[in-house]
Amino acid sequence: MVNSALPLTTIAVSSSIFVSPQKDIAFALNVPDDVSSSDLFFSLAFPTHSSWVAVGLGASTMDGNPLVLMAYPSKSGNNVTLSPRQCSGQNEPVYDSSIDVKTLPGTGLFNDTTFIFNGVCGNCRSWSRDGSIDVSSTAQQMIYATGPTGDTQSDDPRNSVEFHSSYGSFTMDLVRATGEGGVPEIPANENVTSVGAVRLSAETGQVDNKAITHAVFMILAFVGIWPFGILVLRIGHSPRWHAINQVVAFGFVVVGAILGFTISLYYNRSKKFNTPHQIIGILVFIFSIGQLVLGFLHHRAYKKTQQPTKMAPVHVWLGRLVILLGIVNGFTGFPLALSPIYDFALLGVVLVVLPIFLLALAAGKIFKKFMKNAKQTDFDHTNGYEMDPWGRRAEPGMHDTLISAPPQGARQFV
Repeated sequence: MVNSALPLTTIAVSSSIFVSPQKDIAFALNVPDDVSSSDLFFSLAFPTHSSWVAVGLGASTMDGNPLVLMAYPSKSGNNVTLSPRQCSGQNEPVYDSSIDVKTLPGTGLFNDTTFIFNGVCGNCRSWSRDGSIDVSSTAQQMIYATGPTGDTQSDDPRNSVEFHSSYGSFTMDLVRATGEGGVPEIPANENVTSVGAVRLSAETGQVDNKAITHAVFMILAFVGIWPFGILVLRIGHSPRWHAINQVVAFGFVVVGAILGFTISLYYNRSKKFNTPHQIIGILVFIFSIGQLVLGFLHHRAYKKTQQPTKMAPVHVWLGRLVILLGIVNGFTGFPLALSPIYDFALLGVVLVVLPIFLLALAAGKIFKKFMKNAKQTDFDHTNGYEMDPWGRRAEPGMHDTLISAPPQGARQFV
């Protein structure tokens, strides 16, 4: 929440102040009454646990083309980076270098608990063909958003950020905020409330559900369902259920790929589709289609000829490559999502599932070999002779007992 350590300005200026319900962002605005000025003075405060905060001027939604003033800790952790951005719908706003924002005294980290940015913008009253604010309005629409708890320290105003954890809209009385130009004051107390601003909406506990579903579906496919399909074939000896299993896994991959493509369009860091995660992901998706086609063609040919095909080894090794690349790509996905800590969770899942998978394969091989040897105990592979009938079980139709001695007159081979 906004901390009591916020510095006071030396002069009192007219302003309106908005404070979010969770007090994780406070925004104060001053409109100079000089008719020749196009400046806007503002102050933006947020607690150190927020990875970023932003206020959008001139609209009640991101679709309304607001001018976004985004702030996050500097690389040193002792200052604030202010990034003016423009919206293009429900996507991460893009940095706009043409917006003239200057940093003013009083900017920085205070009492190790609160960041504050004091600034003046020389062209924030109108920023595009259909983007502007009305300084004569007593209810100018605006929006706000805050990032999740995390580390977004950067000096780069183009830095890409995580999905917001809370957002909302409000109106601000700009007539009340009009007066002598200067940095507006945010009252230095924990009970600070909005003045000259009215909250319209507020949403909290937000997460990028599409990104979460993408990760879950892909991990299930490559770490769970696809490897299980190998066990179905190698241990269960069921081509039918192997095929069904692989089709289900491919369905998960298709859904995950569609979600991944959609998510990529949301964030500045992924819009160009040139990251290792995206490149490997596209290759894996293409290989997955090839794997499915090869499996179908091989099975159809085998049913006709009952003979192995040249496609079989390609299908086997391509499948192994797809699973390996899919798992490796999972470890590149979480850093792209700015959540590298989840790589440890994925590593834990792999380290649990992989030994179980290998043990199951080994146990299946041993069991298969045991059953094969058991079936061949009736045949002497050394000299090619069949064992005497009293040394094996009776054939169907005979007494189901072991004959303990040869019948009279039967010749024995030593």
